Amino acid sequence: MELYIQMGHGMQSMSKDLLSDWGSSTVILSPLNISPKSLSKFSTEINEKNGKILFDPQLYYPEKNHKNLTKYNYWSKKNITDIKNENYDFPISELANLNIKIRATAFVLPSLVTQEINHQWEAMQQKIIDTAQKYAFGMDLIHTIALGGNVLSDSLKVEAIIQCAEQWDVHGVYIVCEHPEQSYLVDNPLWISNLLALTTGIKRQRKKVIVGYANHQMLCLSLSKCDAIASGNFLNVRWFRPDRFKDSEDDEVSRRSTWYYFPQALSEYKVTFLDIAQRMDILNAMAPPSSMTNPYCEMLFSGGVPSSTGYKEGEAQRHYLHCLQQQCLAATKKTYAETRDFYLSLLETAEQILRGLRKRSISGQDRDFSEILDVNRAAVAAHDKDFFFPLSNEWDTL
Repeated sequence: MELYIQMGHGMQSMSKDLLSDWGSSTVILSPLNISPKSLSKFSTEINEKNGKILFDPQLYYPEKNHKNLTKYNYWSKKNITDIKNENYDFPISELANLNIKIRATAFVLPSLVTQEINHQWEAMQQKIIDTAQKYAFGMDLIHTIALGGNVLSDSLKVEAIIQCAEQWDVHGVYIVCEHPEQSYLVDNPLWISNLLALTTGIKRQRKKVIVGYANHQMLCLSLSKCDAIASGNFLNVRWFRPDRFKDSEDDEVSRRSTWYYFPQALSEYKVTFLDIAQRMDILNAMAPPSSMTNPYCEMLFSGGVPSSTGYKEGEAQRHYLHCLQQQCLAATKKTYAETRDFYLSLLETAEQILRGLRKRSISGQDRDFSEILDVNRAAVAAHDKDFFFPLSNEWDTL
């Protein structure tokens, strides 16, 4: 499984730095966070660093006319966009030209956020895909599945999406799904289980699956042989928050904090808790493993008080993405059983570490994975019950 870079606020320089470190990756461009006049130049810079490009149209709420999104030509200047009125030729033809101009590796199609999976939704998806076939100019099509927070809590809706997707003549899908109860880490095992079922069901159709706006909780998607998850710097590009595409204000800017991601514990910690860890002589045990060592966090373990080292949010975000990229690459094994067992061992290791940290009152607060361990275990158990046999037999062909 790969990690794609989900572009967000202030991520142009970061994306280029990470590409230099990794050698290659795919950047999902965000029209919300880059202006049309800067798009071609930035795309060229990404290509020059051996990066690949996808463009997320972010037409999730076309009637809202977000001030940044409406700068692009594919947005209608009317009160409600053409796509909302099921007239797709104009926006899709404009998007096709844009994707060609920036040399995107595939054409990500637009779709609206939905809370319901019904005949109207199914017809809309098919019409978008049919229209794109006229303008794709040979590009692979990646269709967007944009889901509101309650959809993945309903197994029947998930099965309906899988059945619908089987009819789509596309190369793959790009799934973005709002978390229930507006939570960064999802504490509903059925929701995680249904996301696993959705990605598995579509992978078994031999389609590529990319899950956008993801975080380390979604490492479990390796059990579906998901092709890639995408993540970014701030929380609003690590979990899908549809309201961002309605309003013009960025709520992350006013409440930034600096966090350190401890990959072995699948948890993040404020730097002030690292100060306590140093006082208790356990800070070095919280360093990343040698396979994830990176220059972005070295200062924290150089002997000084962590909060006095100048560790800033930019380093914290780069460290997070670097570690997550390594975890993604390691997540998928040669067989389904090996992949499952590796992930469960990851949870077991995290549990042991977290138990020891809690005894010393070192807490990740709302980014602590302690309460999520059993959530993901339950989701994996349900997934294993339903898909062990087919995935064991089809793993090499997915």
